[in-house]
Amino acid sequence: ASGQTRVASYMLTKCQSLTRFPWLGHTTLRHHDYTHTRATSVEGQRIMRDICRWHVEEFAYLIGKLKSIKEGDGTVLDRTSLLFVHEHAEANDHKNNGYSVIVAGHAGNLRTNMHTRSTGTVSDLYLAVANQAMGAGLKSFPSATREIQGIFA
Repeated sequence: ASGQTRVASYMLTKCQSLTRFPWLGHTTLRHHDYTHTRATSVEGQRIMRDICRWHVEEFAYLIGKLKSIKEGDGTVLDRTSLLFVHEHAEANDHKNNGYSVIVAGHAGNLRTNMHTRSTGTVSDLYLAVANQAMGAGLKSFPSATREIQGIFA
């Protein structure tokens, strides 16, 4: 809103963190501990669901704020690309394939209101967003082999 930057990175917490979640009612263990000590129990699944839901709600709050800020003939969200990526597809066993990712915003003709399955890496997604949404013109991104297809019109 202040026009100070057009690129930002924001991490709420990380799975390996020492974060406790008293506002969710979870103070016994830290986030990382919940992913390993109780992940397969019914209680552990409920706690991890609560933590993941909180992360997604915070992301939705950010989207709502960007949508509420007028900029030119649209909103800040119209000129923004946001990615929500969890650091593990499954935290307990550190699974790093099969991620659920949310891409939001309208920069670069992002196709919205859809669900898709894509083959590739998170780096392939980053490369696509950098080039398609932000016009970066990158030839490569550390471990990317190609741009993810089908998310931009």
